[in-house]
Amino acid sequence: MATVVLDQVSKVYDGDVRAVDDLHLEIAEGELLVLLGPSGCGKTTTLRIIAGLEEMSSGKLWLDGELANEIPPHQRNVAMVFQNGALYPHLSVRENLAFPLKVAGTVDKPSLYERVTEIARALGIEKTLDRRPSMLSGGERQRVAMGRALIRGDPRVLLMDEPLASLDASLRGDLRAEIGSLVRSLGLTTVYVTHDQVEALTLADRIAVLRDGKLEDVGSPVKIYEDPATAFVAAFLGSPPINLASATIWVEIGERIVIDFGNQNLYLPWPDPRSDSLTPYHGQTVIAGIRPDVLRPTADPSSGSVLHGRVHSLEYHGHEWLAQLEMGLHVVDASVGITRQGGHRRAPLLVRLGAPGGWATGREAAVAVDVPRVFFFDTNGRRIDRSPMRQMATPH
Repeated sequence: MATVVLDQVSKVYDGDVRAVDDLHLEIAEGELLVLLGPSGCGKTTTLRIIAGLEEMSSGKLWLDGELANEIPPHQRNVAMVFQNGALYPHLSVRENLAFPLKVAGTVDKPSLYERVTEIARALGIEKTLDRRPSMLSGGERQRVAMGRALIRGDPRVLLMDEPLASLDASLRGDLRAEIGSLVRSLGLTTVYVTHDQVEALTLADRIAVLRDGKLEDVGSPVKIYEDPATAFVAAFLGSPPINLASATIWVEIGERIVIDFGNQNLYLPWPDPRSDSLTPYHGQTVIAGIRPDVLRPTADPSSGSVLHGRVHSLEYHGHEWLAQLEMGLHVVDASVGITRQGGHRRAPLLVRLGAPGGWATGREAAVAVDVPRVFFFDTNGRRIDRSPMRQMATPH
């Protein structure tokens, strides 16, 4: 086990393409850190830099306090599991698992196959030892890939590059739980790459969200979801996704703060101006982030914490219904953090419903908003921290 520190690491390809841009990240011993983000954000490049398969353009990499920039890959004692498993197709499972030990030449034959049997049993693949990769299911192939990565003993760091991406949903769920259990039982320092928010939220001790090679946010799954640093992070995590809409802030001194969406408003009580970070935004545009979780249907459309509109659609998802409530909100592009151009671009408000009740397509409906749980971001998408306000009760 080891600590990993990426200290202002950058990777620039020809044409000034910045795959990783001044990344600083510290990974604790025994921690399972998930690198999360869309395709092309620099996740896999970061993983390959740690493994030594990619040379960084600048910065420093420390493995357990040792500067690793010049250490060749085979001397880093880093194990890596690739997305496709990268198994040798002409070898049996037994031979695939044994291959790293044979190459190392440090284990006698009886001990080698005892180790193979031991790790195959731990991963539930002992019955596949005499098969070739083409005869295995996707889940079995990934278990073999994990076994091959771990068989030489405890590596300093385990690196996993979207190991579940090619599996169907049911297999992903089963193997995800097994991976989390296995790496924690071994106490391995693990860096896991994925674009799947469910994998990140369920597996990680901490999540590092990347965008365009930069670190957008880092923290525990609860912190990242409930206290996102940017509109991009808030939009990337959450299913159904967060509602992001532009609004103008008006501060009515001594009375309240008005969140003006153009055709309807929400209200917050006005505290001491020194304690509310929205006060300096008087008359300015901000981005309001409203998760479907903070909305509930209401029959009282007159309250100051209510939005209303017409039901555009209802979708049945088995355990819940998802409604789209058309109310003329201006959609916001989370990738850049500003309102999309053109007043014709409108966004329906996504609302979770336990049951449709009286809601039906085309009908008028209203939702009460838990206003202290609404996020606010500036026009660059950076979070406006209002933690004191979030402790207050919703106004009526």
